[in-house]
Amino acid sequence: MSKYHYEDAILQLQKTGQITLSDFKSLPYEELVELLEEIKVWCLYANGKLEKLPKESKKKKRKKKERD
Repeated sequence: MSKYHYEDAILQLQKTGQITLSDFKSLPYEELVELLEEIKVWCLYANGKLEKLPKESKKKKRKKKERD
């Protein structure tokens, strides 16, 4: 069984617009905190439009920039 990660949660939110509590529970703590922060920003500034939900973790984006 594969682990549930940030990217999986984002894909699920983009497809259905919802996520279950059991999925929240299966996320690693750091990814859960980051996902909740992204959801807050998404709801406040993007009016919940699914296409404006970030597809990639901000931490991963920062790591990519540091490598380049």
